[in-house]
Amino acid sequence: MIVKDIRPRGFCKGVHFAIEKVKAVLQSTQYPKPIYILGYIVHNKHVVDALGELGAITLDDKEKSRLELIDDIDSGTVVISAHGTPLEVIKKIKDKGLNLVDATCKDVYVTHDLIKAYLKKDYQVVYIGKKNHPETNASLSLGDSVYLIEKVEDVKSLHIKTPIFVTNQTTFSIKDIFNIHMALKARFDDLVITEEICNATRIRQNAIIQANDDADLCYIVGDPRSNNSRNLAKISREFTHTKTYLIQSVKEINECDLNNINKVTVSSGASTPEYLTKAVIEYLKNWK
Repeated sequence: MIVKDIRPRGFCKGVHFAIEKVKAVLQSTQYPKPIYILGYIVHNKHVVDALGELGAITLDDKEKSRLELIDDIDSGTVVISAHGTPLEVIKKIKDKGLNLVDATCKDVYVTHDLIKAYLKKDYQVVYIGKKNHPETNASLSLGDSVYLIEKVEDVKSLHIKTPIFVTNQTTFSIKDIFNIHMALKARFDDLVITEEICNATRIRQNAIIQANDDADLCYIVGDPRSNNSRNLAKISREFTHTKTYLIQSVKEINECDLNNINKVTVSSGASTPEYLTKAVIEYLKNWK
């Protein structure tokens, strides 16, 4: 069985920045303790657990908003995750007198700056993203004239005036966003479209398209909460038509899936630690 190690893969610069930021805060005496992270610092449980062992307390509850999570703490330092957070959350952190550390990815702030600039020009803003994702929520908080769409079908129900500025979540699928752009162009005349998929996401998705040309099976190593990991798997399944599994670690490989496989490809999400992917590759290379 041929095992193809797809590159690039693993931590992008935004993920690396956020993780190192938390480690620096934990090691410094300048930040009041305890150190809280608002939501998963990046969407990978292995990373979150590792930072927890160093002393970071991750605030994460599916039943509570980030505003509500802030209600639970009265002292210490709050780190904003790589995805960003709504403006009202930042205001609440400051109003409570908590120390704030921002680990938001710079690419996310590039998109925010564009949204704010076009809102000042009286544009309506269409934001293409995943509903309830923290990056999406942060972007929607920038103004009342920012509208979310997730898929092509949402364009039909979009009733807003022009001119319109279109941007997107940085980890969106390069194939899905193209179709949404086409649908928007067919419906609206006065559009300004900027495609803000980050370079790390783009090259990882394109690498899978190329590597899967003659593959029988593809593994994407990543957390199911990770939007970029899910989109890598989606690209693999829907665009290259390759049997694909999103797995968190080597423990989730089912040996039955490897029967009669001639070539298997392996990649990982931008928030997946390299050791997890290497373990999968080594397992596959040594299989029978």
